[in-house]
Amino acid sequence: MKSRNQIYRGEGERLLKLITTYHALQYEQVLQFFIRNRDSMKSLITSLIKRGRIYYDQDTDLLCDTPKASNSPDYGMIAAVWVLLDFKEAVVYHTSGEFPVKLHFFSQDEVYEVIYVSLGQEALINHVLASLPSKDANRLVILESEQQAVQITIDGITAF
Repeated sequence: MKSRNQIYRGEGERLLKLITTYHALQYEQVLQFFIRNRDSMKSLITSLIKRGRIYYDQDTDLLCDTPKASNSPDYGMIAAVWVLLDFKEAVVYHTSGEFPVKLHFFSQDEVYEVIYVSLGQEALINHVLASLPSKDANRLVILESEQQAVQITIDGITAF
């Protein structure tokens, strides 16, 4: 008889690390990280929810590391993870960042920073990032509105 670990091949550990790194993700985002084993991942997620290891908010369709994370999810982080998933096939490593960078990832020989700019925060983001060197990172900037693009003056932007 196979153990749960043998069945899921360590994916439970990867799943828990993913959710604790980003705190709140849409259910579909989590499945996108484990696309090969979609059905078994759904079973694993259900098992982890029942055991209290992760929390699922049905109203928002969010998987969270704590119930508190579902009360005030970071929608900027959720948007940044969608960007990360666009690069998924080439990503070598990814992790959360510190304000104003939502997340960092490495893809082949490139370093990326994903930055989320909410409405009204353009000047703050410009000021903070002006004091931080881009470290040769490709900056991917997520905007809530196309009109924000003209207000962003930071260096190293690869794409909006």
